[in-house]
Amino acid sequence: MKTLFVLGCIFVYSLLNAQDKENTLYTKHEVGFSIGIFPTIGFIDPTNDGLGGSIDGPVFCHTEQVKSDGGRYYNMYHLGAYTLNYNYHRNPNHSLGVSLSWVGKHIDRYWWYHYSSSWFGSSSDTVNGSGYKHYFTLQGNYRRTYYRQHKISLYYGFCLGITFSVRDKDILYNRTYSYLIGSESNARYYFFPAIHLNAFGFEIGKKYKFNMEFGLGTQGVLKTGFRYDF
Repeated sequence: MKTLFVLGCIFVYSLLNAQDKENTLYTKHEVGFSIGIFPTIGFIDPTNDGLGGSIDGPVFCHTEQVKSDGGRYYNMYHLGAYTLNYNYHRNPNHSLGVSLSWVGKHIDRYWWYHYSSSWFGSSSDTVNGSGYKHYFTLQGNYRRTYYRQHKISLYYGFCLGITFSVRDKDILYNRTYSYLIGSESNARYYFFPAIHLNAFGFEIGKKYKFNMEFGLGTQGVLKTGFRYDF
């Protein structure tokens, strides 16, 4: 009986020791690529052109969308978020890194007409064109891995950074309109803050890993991808 007890203790100790070695033998660097659907981008957007502040699908099409100012989008395609990332593992549980994402939206046709008049005369402005709006987002990443067993890991994290947006001139009007509260800018290039929260993520693999994340922000509500540790 004592022999069985001693052998059992040795077996349990060997399992715990093997798990400790697995946790300490980790790689320092990681690169990855992911595709996210329904990215929420543009909520803090200096324009009010209907292209920002929406939840966008991977290839989602509006046959017609009417803006509050009377403008119309015809066949507006939303493209998902594509992200490249690098992470440095400080230890098995904490990682820091950087990510670069792109989200694109294409408008087959954007029609908009504005007319105003006063005692001093009248003015009008017309837009009738097609083009892209691009979002390029650079963010710093933090990831906390709270479970690691064999080839499965569970984690959460967040990203903070800045988005650079570019709009084709064919979908811009010719002037900036100011209202009682705020204004509608016609700048082709501008920056605004960006955030992404990863509420739950898991990855499978040791060196070559598949991952999936559920969250909210610039990289998509549902994001899948591959990572490589070295």
